[in-house]
Amino acid sequence: MVQDSEQSYYAHGKLLISGEYVVLAGAKALAIPLKYGQSLTVTENKKYFLSWTATTPKGNWFEATFNEALEVLESDNLPLANKLGDILLKCKNYRDDITQLLLNRQVTTRLEFDANWGWGSSSTLISLLAQWLGVHPYLLLQDTFGGSGYDIACATASSAVIFELNNDIPKTTPVQFQPDFHENIYFVYTGRKQSSQKAIASFSKSKVSQQDLQRISAITQNMLGCNSLHEFGHLMEEHETIISSIVQLYPIKNEHFEDFKGYIKALGAWGGDFIMVVSEESPDYITNYFAQKNLNTIFKLNEIKR
Repeated sequence: MVQDSEQSYYAHGKLLISGEYVVLAGAKALAIPLKYGQSLTVTENKKYFLSWTATTPKGNWFEATFNEALEVLESDNLPLANKLGDILLKCKNYRDDITQLLLNRQVTTRLEFDANWGWGSSSTLISLLAQWLGVHPYLLLQDTFGGSGYDIACATASSAVIFELNNDIPKTTPVQFQPDFHENIYFVYTGRKQSSQKAIASFSKSKVSQQDLQRISAITQNMLGCNSLHEFGHLMEEHETIISSIVQLYPIKNEHFEDFKGYIKALGAWGGDFIMVVSEESPDYITNYFAQKNLNTIFKLNEIKR
């Protein structure tokens, strides 16, 4: 039996370097696509309307089969399967022939990073579905997970980007982010997974002044052209102070790492996921300092940046 040819798609993970929260209100944000992402492969399957297998570096994530109404027939993780079914149903809003595109398909997704890291397990899925099914990724994002869309921009970007919303319309500008002190930039996983959806829901644009928006946008631009480690660190500290005031949370260095020799900035939803660390101290100092706090997942910028 001759099977349909295999279709494969890829989307990059992401990290938001500046502009968390306020990117939703129109501030310019600096984001980087990662070397790690998620792939999606489509082959033929004659047994079910749609069969889905999702994997992570740790192995199987979940498996599910769906009927033509995109109801779950079988799954080893019903909540995840139901969420996927809901997302696929949303795709029908954009194309009348979605059912035909899904018919007798076996889909396999492979996530290349830990799903708890906040690197974009959801946004890469949205990008992959958009690539495969020919639907609009930003509209699908708004209909499902919500957010500014910077992560969707990163999914198919080949370099860092400046991302902003102009009257809620995404604008993406490719840029280079490789400061002279890039060897001194680290990303540390805090182990406290945060929900981006909850952070977005709790954020109110009305709390952000025009002055704060302009200043965060300026910090984003200055970070790009900055080749002094300490100047960059001071920009990180100013950014933390502004966002701290808006979201009514303490800067993460003040709360958890006050004795650290260097600069620390929260990334994404405050209180979890990754922090950005910039320091003149040796790699051994960085490793040992965070190991004492049981934080052992540490990357240098060039280890993860696309």
